[in-house]
Amino acid sequence: MGEMETCAGHKRLPAEGHQETVNDQSKRPRDNDDEEEREMLAELAEWRDNWAGTWSDYYGSVDKRTQVGPVQFTMGPVPSYPRLESALQIFSVKVVELKGTMTCWPIDVYGFIAVRDSVDRNRNYIFERARSNYQTLTEQDTTLVLNGPSRAVQLIDPVMFEVELRVKGTRPSEDKLLSGEFFDYNCIIRYRVGSLLEEMVSGPRSTLQFKYAHLRLALEAQIKVWFAEGSTDFSVKFVARTASIDENATLLECKDVATALSDDGSIDLSRNVLVVEGNNGVLIVGAQVKQQGDDEEAGIIYREVSFTAATYGESHGTLDVGFCKMNVVVAWSLLF
Repeated sequence: MGEMETCAGHKRLPAEGHQETVNDQSKRPRDNDDEEEREMLAELAEWRDNWAGTWSDYYGSVDKRTQVGPVQFTMGPVPSYPRLESALQIFSVKVVELKGTMTCWPIDVYGFIAVRDSVDRNRNYIFERARSNYQTLTEQDTTLVLNGPSRAVQLIDPVMFEVELRVKGTRPSEDKLLSGEFFDYNCIIRYRVGSLLEEMVSGPRSTLQFKYAHLRLALEAQIKVWFAEGSTDFSVKFVARTASIDENATLLECKDVATALSDDGSIDLSRNVLVVEGNNGVLIVGAQVKQQGDDEEAGIIYREVSFTAATYGESHGTLDVGFCKMNVVVAWSLLF
């Protein structure tokens, strides 16, 4: 077997008198697209201007990335001000519909989706890809690979989602805006706490589906995975969820390529920060593992390990799938 790819992460001319008409008609679809794109971006630009007028003196430019890191109070002694706090668990974002001039699959998507909370009101990216690192979505697989949030999204005040996604063309001038939207989650509406929520965000060219949950009195968990022993010739999908909500967040999916290991054996997850209820909440980390060369269904093994939330420190567990073992470490932290 050769080396495997690893996962970390395209007549006749009309009479002269008719040439201008033909050219005008051929340009019209692109002209219409450009006008539609300007309209799609206008409201987003206005919102960003309003944000800058309100917050930039305190928190910097509108495109500033959050400077607050995860799990800041894992190692004791823990100061008195961190606490359990309501937080948003983001499970998935999916392109459920293409509309208007955007009708053909597959599409190569890049851009970003970010969330802003009142911790610093800067962008906490949940999806971020450069044009050169696009993700291909097909009609059968329309879920974006999330690589955030980088820290817990706290629900002290309503939070704002900001979306700017584009579809890559054969050259930059042919790229198209897929979605340019902003919307909020009003965390003041308490009846929504503790259940799986779905937000459909529709624009002229697409509809996006967001799945998330409002967790009350939550803390932060950062998940890390190391290969421990056995065969390294496998692909894996890591997922995580809380015991209270039956919905998985995908941490990494390698599909049919071998899982990349760092020199120290660590596995670089696409995302690794979740929130868990602090009062005896349970975090479940699972792995769907397939040894390379096995039959599609028969070779898939699923194992999971559970962790009871702690206000600080680390918890350790093992995923044993027979032909290999992987160690899971969860760092816990209160919020502030």
